[in-house]
Amino acid sequence: MADWSRTMFSEKRLEDVLEGESYLGRKIIHRDSPIDKGVYLGAGEREAIVVDSDKYPAIRKLYEKAKEKALVGLAEKDIVKCMVLRAVYETVKETMTACDEKAVDAIVRLARCGKDGKIALDLFIENQVGVCRHMALACGALLELFRKDGFVSGNISIDRNTDKGGHAWCRYTNSGGEVYILDVAQNYVGRMEKAVNWDYRRPDEQ
Repeated sequence: MADWSRTMFSEKRLEDVLEGESYLGRKIIHRDSPIDKGVYLGAGEREAIVVDSDKYPAIRKLYEKAKEKALVGLAEKDIVKCMVLRAVYETVKETMTACDEKAVDAIVRLARCGKDGKIALDLFIENQVGVCRHMALACGALLELFRKDGFVSGNISIDRNTDKGGHAWCRYTNSGGEVYILDVAQNYVGRMEKAVNWDYRRPDEQ
């Protein structure tokens, strides 16, 4: 069974500098938490990724691209819900074309944020670079914007575990309780039970 304790490890590791559920003034992103305005921490020392669609422009630009993909006809009100997940997945996949940890490290070094230093998700979007965590956060942030604007109404989460290495993805649960996975790094978007490359089930679902 996969290990789901990565978030717990990150909070334990940084417990001396945490303020409740916040790190350096931002709420920590974890399973079933809000994504936008939050910060995503590593189980080990690495960049602390800030997601903020109001402060930084790249997420909003991605959102406009995703809306264009989901449009039916010419009116925004005609966005079809079933098209939203695919549009978000394809937009992130077409943007973050370099799935490369070394390229991620290079961006972090240039930003001089240091270990566990805050860095905006936008920097990775703008450089078209990201690995699973950046791709998952981008998908989650876009889905939250779609929900904020009333196009979808489900629950959005960034999930992660350790099985064949550490991995993160975006999870969407619709109003009927059906779970969908958006995992750009593993080239999968669809129903959780149909996935074959990774076990996305939470401990209480196994």
